[in-house]
Amino acid sequence: MNWDDTTDPTAAERLVGSVADGEDQAVEAALRPKDLDEFIGQEKVREQLDLVLRAARARGATADHVLLSGAPGLGKTTLSMIIAAEMEAPLRITSGPAIQHAGDLAAILSSLQEGEVLFLDEIHRMSRPAEEMLYMAMEDFRVDVIVGKGPGATAIPLELPPFTLVGATTRAGLLPPPLRDRFGFTAHMEFYEPPELERVVHRSASLLDVGIEAEGATEIAGRSRGTPRIANRL
Repeated sequence: MNWDDTTDPTAAERLVGSVADGEDQAVEAALRPKDLDEFIGQEKVREQLDLVLRAARARGATADHVLLSGAPGLGKTTLSMIIAAEMEAPLRITSGPAIQHAGDLAAILSSLQEGEVLFLDEIHRMSRPAEEMLYMAMEDFRVDVIVGKGPGATAIPLELPPFTLVGATTRAGLLPPPLRDRFGFTAHMEFYEPPELERVVHRSASLLDVGIEAEGATEIAGRSRGTPRIANRL
């Protein structure tokens, strides 16, 4: 971005917006923490999630399904990647808007490996038929694939390998109770305090090999609307 360009009235709005574009996603990939020890902020969520993951490893089982809610840019995707890394499992990423039919979800679920982590962003925007199929998949690791139409339709049960679903939403209130109840761990991510964002800024500057003074980090943290994504963009 050209910092001297004042001809674009939306430039400042984009700079402090919470939605990531292609350039942001590329930078975020380089700055994402790789484990819970590196993750800054969200202390309560981190501590509780660490217990969930350690318990799963001790049992030799997949981790409980996880629901993360909160505003964009707070680290929901990053935590899903950390969950997969901590469980030494593959990660599959998709989103609610991409699943418009039950068949779309069945195709994804049937291709999962045992122990795989499925990150479903914007889970509240998934279609209702797919949502109802997800209930059985989460609880019994099974889905019924409907073959045919009308009175002659047949349900074929399809067994699934154990997997961990990580759902992310900015609007948890839109999720129906039967879906929320199937998550073993739910967490709401809060906006960051300025001191936490200062730590984020210093860490990012170090990784990007950018010099920054304490006053500069404080100024950026204070203008980041409590959001690490905006702090990194600034």
